[in-house]
Amino acid sequence: MNLQLVGINHKTSSVSQREKFIINETNQVALNRYLKDTFGERLSSSFGLSTCNRTELYLYSDIEDHIEILNSVKGFLGCDEIDNEYFYSFEGEDALIHIARVASGIDSQVLGEQEIFGQFKMSISAARDQSLIPKPMNYYIKKSIEIVKKVRTETRIGLNPLSVSGLSVNLIKNIFEDPKSLNVLIIGAGSLGKSVIENLYQKGITKISAVNRSSKEITINENFSIVSSSLQRLEDEIKYADVVITSINTELPILGKGLIENTLKSRGAKPILLIDLGVPRNIESSISSIEQVYLYTIDDIEKITQDNYGERLIEAEKAGNIIVREASKAISSIENANQKSEVIDLLDPYLTKLDQKDLIKITNSNDIHRDLIEHLEDSNFRIEIIAKLDKHILQSMVKRYIHDA
Repeated sequence: MNLQLVGINHKTSSVSQREKFIINETNQVALNRYLKDTFGERLSSSFGLSTCNRTELYLYSDIEDHIEILNSVKGFLGCDEIDNEYFYSFEGEDALIHIARVASGIDSQVLGEQEIFGQFKMSISAARDQSLIPKPMNYYIKKSIEIVKKVRTETRIGLNPLSVSGLSVNLIKNIFEDPKSLNVLIIGAGSLGKSVIENLYQKGITKISAVNRSSKEITINENFSIVSSSLQRLEDEIKYADVVITSINTELPILGKGLIENTLKSRGAKPILLIDLGVPRNIESSISSIEQVYLYTIDDIEKITQDNYGERLIEAEKAGNIIVREASKAISSIENANQKSEVIDLLDPYLTKLDQKDLIKITNSNDIHRDLIEHLEDSNFRIEIIAKLDKHILQSMVKRYIHDA
């Protein structure tokens, strides 16, 4: 089996396509079960990563046809209408390189952005909680995190970091002459919503309110915190907002054209800036046709600023070289670990039955391959597997079964 992935991102598709292909905590257990029923023993496990810029499904399997996997996933998610040309797939070392590029931020819409690594680790944590990461897959995950940390240590890709939330605040500053006087409404109190509030506060914008599915205290520091209202208060809260930034998980838009039109009437047609960071989108696209509304989506973010782009591009190239080099080393290490784990599982029923004297003799043998095979040749064990392993690896494996070793 091997590491594989299929995905869709901002480079290959629009937000209207990406919002239909979402894999997260709410559906990935069911998806994993569906794929196992479909592919049987060819699939060990799978889990997903969904951010505002991409959705990717990571698998440990020996399914050779990635299109077969993709079509099954699209069928489960009910988005067969999205053409396969908008998706990509990788396996083995190429898959590990891609994952490390994603998690380090050099494959992001905002080059070098910091938020993706946290999102990546949160997806891993959720998948572990749901028992979706078996030991072989975990080797790849651990190596990808090690590589990202090395990239962050050995390059300046994280210097003067940009983020989706930070660029949203830059957009506000570019549009309004006096941002500090604005009333800003945040819809959604998750990690991205909190990051937006932190960036607003750092820029001196403090007239901030928030709405969320449930009331929640959002603490920025000991001097500044806000308590979100429930979504039932949205219609009242939006009347006073000059800027609305949305980042809430929802299958259907939170802000519709009718609500905004009614809001503008109560505001005397005073313009309003809407920034939609949600995928699926939180704001109906038809709202952009209203004259007094300025609507920006996640796909507009990269066009806002190119601050330090040249420097970040140079560091991204360095990071890419580190990733390729370290991924090659990691694959060799992972293959050895996976092979050892597989053989241990296969040998266990046989080694537990061997006499202690035989185990000691095998461990101390000058030709451990020959002696071990002699003890197994009357069994159903695939002895050709042993021949591939290093002598010292075999010794450590057999030694585990010697009492008081």
